Amino acid sequence: MLWLGLGFGAIAAESSRLSGAIEFHVHTAPDVVPRLWTDLQLVQAAESAGLRAVVLKNHVFPTGDRAGIAQQTVKELEVFGGVVLNEAVGGLNPEAVRVMSRLPGGRGKVVWLPTIDAAYHRQTFGQEPGGIRVLDGDRLVPELETILYSVRDRHLVLATGHISPQEVLAVVHRARELGIEKLLITHAMAEVPGLNLEQMKTLAELGAYLELDYVNVLMGPNAVDPAHRAWRQVTLEEMARVIQEIGSEHFILSTDLGRPHDPNPIQGYQAFLQGLQNQGISEADLALMTQDNPARLLDLPKSPT
Repeated sequence: MLWLGLGFGAIAAESSRLSGAIEFHVHTAPDVVPRLWTDLQLVQAAESAGLRAVVLKNHVFPTGDRAGIAQQTVKELEVFGGVVLNEAVGGLNPEAVRVMSRLPGGRGKVVWLPTIDAAYHRQTFGQEPGGIRVLDGDRLVPELETILYSVRDRHLVLATGHISPQEVLAVVHRARELGIEKLLITHAMAEVPGLNLEQMKTLAELGAYLELDYVNVLMGPNAVDPAHRAWRQVTLEEMARVIQEIGSEHFILSTDLGRPHDPNPIQGYQAFLQGLQNQGISEADLALMTQDNPARLLDLPKSPT
């Protein structure tokens, strides 16, 4: 099966590799930075490749409404979005969460805590001081408390964004106290959030899923994309070792792709799964991390075996 004009020429979709998979973290146009594919190009390619669902992410614009439009162009694929609580939507803005969750069709599913506007992100990459913090001392700020209640009551997914290790742990502990079950640690092995192995184990024990992303394999000083050279590379070997240490039942695999210099998301997802299999991760574990685990977060029934 081929589709044309979607970047990197004609792409052969190996449906057997991606059939039933869910892409939980992918960036598309329109955006304020260049993106390889539009929402519509992504969902058409994903459906052709046999994916079950995709989640659109944007650092500055909500994506639940865009997911609703994209959903109308595909038949077999589920399309979801959410809101990232960066400064463009008012930061830790409870109203942004409430409005997103009210979109018809349930396309707004995910609330990401601050990413590029998080204080820890700015500190880590030597950017301008300031930024959004979710802790005041050792307590969550009141706005976040309100947001957590909305996440719980509306059965949304809470993803941790680019906040610090201490913030991640505090948020997850409080979320579990409130009965929030759908928790996702955004690119858990990247320097934002900067978690160590023991912290990842603690979060897994608390019931949070740990997200691993192919884009982190492509980062480092020799990255093709200049924007990725400030980030540390996380190798496939490192990822496989952590999966084996903690257990595949605690992980979700995504790509976090979308920039023009990178492989397109379909190619990237295929390469990610093949690379992890080459490192000793079984087909059964790959299916768990790409199908069953993300389906639980999105309230989709378990894939038929």
